[in-house]
Amino acid sequence: MTLSADGTPCFITGPFSGSIDPIARWKVETEWWNELVIREYWKALLNSNLLCELYHDLTNDEWFVERVYD
Repeated sequence: MTLSADGTPCFITGPFSGSIDPIARWKVETEWWNELVIREYWKALLNSNLLCELYHDLTNDEWFVERVYD
């Protein structure tokens, strides 16, 4: 994942790769039971045509594609 200067995702590599245009962002903090989960979710357009949902696992500093909408 490549981030822009303001910290928003702007490019992803892997099976789904290309430029990212963020649409919405929200944060989830829960104690899924006794193992703290802190994630920052992003709804974004990939390559200007594929709507997807990404999340940044803030505990482990890892990025994931959560969902792809068709």
